[in-house]
Amino acid sequence: MGKRKLVSILKRPIPATGLVDRQAASAITHVLHADATGTEGASIKSLTLGPAIQAKKATYAVTCETLRMLPVIQQLVSTAELMGLDPRLSRETAFVLCYELLFGEGLRQKGPAERLVLSARPALEQELAAMLAEAGVANARELISESAQSAAAQRRPRSARVNTLKMSVAEALTWLRTPKGKQHLKLAELGAQVTQDELLPDVLLFPPATDLHDHPLVKNSCLILQSKASCMPAHALEPQPGWDVLDACAAPGNKTTHLAALMEGKGRVLAFDKDPKRLKRLKANAAATGADCITARVADFLQLPLATSPEFRNVRGALVDPSCSGSGTTLSRMDFLLPSHAAQHSPRSEGDRIERLARFQEAVVLHALTLPALQRLVYSTCSVHERENEAVVAAVLPRARELGFELAAPFPGWPRRGLASSVEGAERLVRTHAVEDGTDGFFLAVFQRKAES
Repeated sequence: MGKRKLVSILKRPIPATGLVDRQAASAITHVLHADATGTEGASIKSLTLGPAIQAKKATYAVTCETLRMLPVIQQLVSTAELMGLDPRLSRETAFVLCYELLFGEGLRQKGPAERLVLSARPALEQELAAMLAEAGVANARELISESAQSAAAQRRPRSARVNTLKMSVAEALTWLRTPKGKQHLKLAELGAQVTQDELLPDVLLFPPATDLHDHPLVKNSCLILQSKASCMPAHALEPQPGWDVLDACAAPGNKTTHLAALMEGKGRVLAFDKDPKRLKRLKANAAATGADCITARVADFLQLPLATSPEFRNVRGALVDPSCSGSGTTLSRMDFLLPSHAAQHSPRSEGDRIERLARFQEAVVLHALTLPALQRLVYSTCSVHERENEAVVAAVLPRARELGFELAAPFPGWPRRGLASSVEGAERLVRTHAVEDGTDGFFLAVFQRKAES
């Protein structure tokens, strides 16, 4: 064997043999890199429950539990000098296999990576016993202090939106609650526990931790996996059948297809996004949901001639849900499992980024307000930061009033409103709290044209 080929083989990483463990190690590699570098990356859920992932439920569970136990696993791997056994063993593969060996279902595969970890088993178990004795606890999970967010995530109901273009809410509930052969008995038992949301009639709530990704109604796009908070902007816009509606920053399209469903598929939904890959996903979602009234194309929204082009002459509703910090989705993204979560990043620590986002958000809202026939505009974010929410409304409100708009008050019965010290009319704004409301942290404002205008 040549020297170069031998060196190449020695540098080649040793992956886990089992499919689930390989996928979990890959997901952990991505999220830990993004977390350590402060870069934006895919969420734990998207990395473990995406279309290309096999055995989704098991991969998601192993990934989450490995990250949950990571402080303990890291110490075990370090003390047992596991990484020194073979430099080709990646730390993420070692983390996953140590979890499986000590806390999971054991190592069922016997590939090179598994054999390495098994060879270190005595040292790993000895160090674990020492850690338990020092802490005075009997179980390794007692070494991990559960955060309030982690506990809240486990209590949060699972939500899904009924795609009323394909199925009514009543039909969905009947389907869920009716056994359809022995293979569907468990689905029927699950359906007995589903409830209809009191605020949003097309949103169904399932017990916490319910796994719906392989559910037949999800696979055929009759049910859309979407948080309750994410469903609020389309309802707040109140688009009517036959309207022309514009979605400014549309991809990946859950809100876009929701608009189409509320319009009963009648009229036009003009959807724009400047990212071709994301827009491709939007088009696929529109086709799967039967939202034929959606016209989607790649475009920088700020460059569209809204005030002068005949294409936008009859647009009466606009949804502006631009890029934001995503600070309200930490529970959905499972970010509390990441090492940086303990640092409790404050808005000040990422102030420059938030300021750039807020200025972009202001520009998008102001541009959308130039639509000549616009009657109603919803501005929404999945952020909890005042600068991206009330401060954006305060910045655009003077110009909105000049153009004949005022703040409307959606969801009159909803108790959580805007920050009163931040903007005039804060009681007309809507906020959701990720822990207390059992959904993502969201913000929305509705600009409505005055009747005399």
